Amino acid sequence: MSVSLKFKQRILSLIKMIGGTKAKAACVYFHHTKHFPDLKNPQTWGEKLLWLNEHWQPEVKALCADKYLVREFIEQQGCADILIPLLGVWEDANDIDFEDLPDKFVLKCNHGCAMNILVPDKSQLDKKEAVRQLNEWLKVDLGKISGEHHYSRIKPMIIAEAFLPVEKATDILDYKIHCFNGIPQFIVICYDRDPVTHSPKRQIYSPQWERMRMLRVDDVNLHYPQPKRLKDMLKIAENLSKKFPYVRVDLYNINDQIFFGELTFTPDGAVPERAYTFEASKKIGQWLDLSEVIAN
Repeated sequence: MSVSLKFKQRILSLIKMIGGTKAKAACVYFHHTKHFPDLKNPQTWGEKLLWLNEHWQPEVKALCADKYLVREFIEQQGCADILIPLLGVWEDANDIDFEDLPDKFVLKCNHGCAMNILVPDKSQLDKKEAVRQLNEWLKVDLGKISGEHHYSRIKPMIIAEAFLPVEKATDILDYKIHCFNGIPQFIVICYDRDPVTHSPKRQIYSPQWERMRMLRVDDVNLHYPQPKRLKDMLKIAENLSKKFPYVRVDLYNINDQIFFGELTFTPDGAVPERAYTFEASKKIGQWLDLSEVIAN
């Protein structure tokens, strides 16, 4: 029997065994790790994220994944000063009055990922195309497509935020702080994003700013200096993550000013092994204690 045929038979048996969206995620997990996910006794990072995706769906999870409603949560945690100024909110892109918006801004949908339009110069914006694209995004149910169920419980809307204080969008460094049971364990710097796919290059650092080799693809020759307000970013991440077994806190640090990006509960579609090695996933899984959420 050929390897490809064996693989297809394993996938088919997995789908029959699990069924539904769990099968889709489990197939992705198997594709990247060559291991079947153990969802009854999860051990790896990916297995535990898949378990949380199926069994841990409190109201606050959808609220904090909502790029609009999360602002209220951030304020409640005493972090209003890191919010990017809000310029407008709409349920239909046709209602956007572009004349009221500044020369530079960002348009984004609140209910998914990669639904952003960066506008560094309003005079160059194709407004008709922007309206069309935004209204198409509003129709997308990411929860059904990806199996990340909390996204299906978000009411789709469009928000406009101020453009971050940089010359070019490519100058922005995205600090993604991965927090496990309220403890920041590592920081991923995302840089040099593809303008079409928005996929970034990544590097990983410890909270002490030591390089960590956990990615499948890692630029070993490049090193970013420690940001001056690293301790403040870690305190913010700890504060924002204390209610969750796992969450990724995305922050920007521009001219020593900290800005909030988003909260993410299912990085890489709840299968982080897409980007991380299987050995890293096993190590990271040890940081995530599910005993409390399982007990509840």
